[in-house]
Amino acid sequence: MFKKSLIFSLTVFFTLMIITSLIKNKTRNLEKEIKKINKEVAFLEKQLSDAEIDYIYLSSPKKLKKYLSTFNKEKYLSFDHSRIFFSTEQFLKHSLKEAKSF
Repeated sequence: MFKKSLIFSLTVFFTLMIITSLIKNKTRNLEKEIKKINKEVAFLEKQLSDAEIDYIYLSSPKKLKKYLSTFNKEKYLSFDHSRIFFSTEQFLKHSLKEAKSF
């Protein structure tokens, strides 16, 4: 009687110990993947921020006048007002509408 309960207790203990170590390893791997993805997201957000700054700087009226005076006005082509976006959110909304229409 004593042997059966001892063997059962030890079996349950070792089974739970193995399951716990497996779960901890899977959790550790998930945490590593989350850190990796967070780094990628931070890098992409920085790139987006840099692109927005470049866009704002390059599309300022002062810069555009300078470019127009530098280039020949014959080579200058104007955009339709529908192709000018004031923010990246506006551009993304527009591109999503175009994607849905396909």
